[in-house]
Amino acid sequence: MSRCVPQWHQGLTDALSDNLGEWNIMAMHSERKETRLVARASTEVQEIIQRAADYSGATLSQFLIQAAMEKARNVIERTQTLHLSMAGADALFSALENPPKANKKLLKAAMHYKDSVNVPKNRRNNAAT
Repeated sequence: MSRCVPQWHQGLTDALSDNLGEWNIMAMHSERKETRLVARASTEVQEIIQRAADYSGATLSQFLIQAAMEKARNVIERTQTLHLSMAGADALFSALENPPKANKKLLKAAMHYKDSVNVPKNRRNNAAT
């Protein structure tokens, strides 16, 4: 069963295939490209890992990749958190050592706070009775 394709559509398809066909093949291969990871371990280590993989229902390779990815993500997250924390600490210490000049809004808020916290003793006594 053949399909009827308009002449212009077939010409466009042929042109794209000629010009992009090699790129499409490369893209398909790069998406599927896999790398082999090799590790040496004692027989005892291999047997323990194989048993854990069997219990989890995964192949040895799947189990190793999953475990390695989990560990890698944890290390990366911990490292990035530490760097961000150090950057935050640096910014805090810098602000404490070199505070910005107070603007009008800050001065007004400070005065309001002082007025509400520093109530004279006689006003406190009157409010209590």
